[in-house]
Amino acid sequence: MISESMDLMNRIPGAFFVFDRHTYKFVFVSDGLLNLFGISEKAFLEKYFNSFEMFIYKEDRKLVKETIEGQFDFEDYCEASFRVKSILDDEKYMIFQGRLVVENDGSENVYALLFDMTEMVVSQQEISRMNQDLYNQSTRERVRHDQISRKAQMDGLTGLLNKTAVTETISDYLNESKNDQMHAMLMIDCDNFKAVNDNFGHATGDEVIKYFASVLKRTFRDSDIKGRFGGDEFIVFMKNTTFDATALRAKQLNEAIKKPYLKDGKEIRISCSIGVSYFTKDGNNFDTLFNAADDALYKAKSLGKDRFVEYRK
Repeated sequence: MISESMDLMNRIPGAFFVFDRHTYKFVFVSDGLLNLFGISEKAFLEKYFNSFEMFIYKEDRKLVKETIEGQFDFEDYCEASFRVKSILDDEKYMIFQGRLVVENDGSENVYALLFDMTEMVVSQQEISRMNQDLYNQSTRERVRHDQISRKAQMDGLTGLLNKTAVTETISDYLNESKNDQMHAMLMIDCDNFKAVNDNFGHATGDEVIKYFASVLKRTFRDSDIKGRFGGDEFIVFMKNTTFDATALRAKQLNEAIKKPYLKDGKEIRISCSIGVSYFTKDGNNFDTLFNAADDALYKAKSLGKDRFVEYRK
C-alpha cells in the first residue's frame, strides 16, 4: 500500500511520515518532512538510523514511547511533544499527531504529522527567563549585566556586535574552550560593494549593508557570535560545529545573498565571499583564526568571488 500511495502521500501538506508501530522503523518520509530539516532522504535516514525512535531526542524517547503506546491501548490516535536534533544539531521542539492503521497484510503502521513549534517555545522560554532574571535581580546582578552591556556594544547600522565587542566576545569564548571542541570562524565580505555605492549612492549602500546583516542573522544560529567588522566586512563565529554543518551554513548564505535586492523598482544583485578557519585545526586564539580565515577569504575572491573557501596551509 505504501509504495502504491507514495505520490499521493507526498502531496499531503506539511511534514508527513509513516513508521512501523512495533519496530519504529520509518516506512515512508514525505518531501515536506525532508524540507523541514533541509536534508535529503538518504541523509535523513542515515542520521536517524531509519528509526522514528532515534529521531526523538535521547532524553525524551522513553516518555514519548510510553505516551504513544499508552494512547494506542485505548484508541487508534496518539499525540505527543518532544525535542529533536536537526542535521546542524539545532534543538527543535515538535508536536506529533499519529493515527494507527492496520494494513491489508496485518502489519500495523502509524501515519503521522509533525509540527515545528520551535519558535514559539523558544520565545516563551526567553520571556520566562527574562522575567525570572528581573524578579531575582540584585545589586550584584545589575552590576554584572551593566558590565556585559558595556562590553557588547552594538554596531549602529546593523544591530550586530561592533568590531571591538565581537573580537572580545570571541576571544573570551576561545579562552574557555577545550582542545577537543570544534568552532569555526567565518570572514564574510560583500562582493563589489563599492559599485553599489558608486551607482546607487551611500544611502542605498547602507540599506544593502542592513539587508546583508538581516540575511546573516537568519542564516546562522542564535548561539553563533555575529558582528560587523567594518564597512562591508562581517564575521561569524560558529560554536561547537562540524565541517559539514559549517559548509552547509556557508552555502546557504551564498545562496540567500544572491537573491536580488530591490530598491525603487531597481534590481541590485549582490553576492558574498567567505573565508573559513577552524579551532583548533587552524589556530587556538582569535588572531591565528582571524588571519587564517582572512587568507581563505582572499583566496575565495581570487577564485571569482561568490563562494566560500576553507583555509589550507
